[in-house]
Amino acid sequence: MGEAARRKAEIAALKAKNAAWLNTLSPEERTIATVAQKTYDFVVVGMSMTEACYNLAFFLQQYLRRKHNIQTEVVVGWINDGQWDGAASHAWLEYHGKKTDISLHKTSQPDIQPPGDLIILDHIIKRGECTYTYWKELPATAEQELRRMSSDSPKHAAIIAHKDREHARIQNLSKLPNGAEQYFRDAPPQCTYEYLVRAIG
Repeated sequence: MGEAARRKAEIAALKAKNAAWLNTLSPEERTIATVAQKTYDFVVVGMSMTEACYNLAFFLQQYLRRKHNIQTEVVVGWINDGQWDGAASHAWLEYHGKKTDISLHKTSQPDIQPPGDLIILDHIIKRGECTYTYWKELPATAEQELRRMSSDSPKHAAIIAHKDREHARIQNLSKLPNGAEQYFRDAPPQCTYEYLVRAIG
């Protein structure tokens, strides 16, 4: 089998796997899957929106609540790509404990931040170059590494301090009933809730 034929067969097998998975979902889960996939297709890919995990998580939560009366949770935690010992702040959506993360499969600098899996309700829709580890709480080893980096470099210290403040702010918003609304008040014009609603049609 040639390379083109093999790739075609792989795509067909993946489509069949995803179709079989969709058939196992409840009506609400199917709605979440559809909205998440559309947002990935039209916003992440169509608008080339990268490094936007907070924005995408709050958008999915707000859209599902407003349009479909589906309650989900924005989780603000930490991730690691396996290339270092620290951790980066990250947000994803959860529904009954099932993770949806559409923000890691496309990155602006894949040589520095490798694309991760496209995950919808714990199901890997598309595999990335690496599989990220997720934590809701910062592990002690990662915290120690971030402290070491801060002590070794004033530049790194300033970046990490800024990221920590941003993480704390977003985490606080995620716990508020109107946290998504507050988040979008300060969003750039092409990242507002209303703009993204129009983008996904």
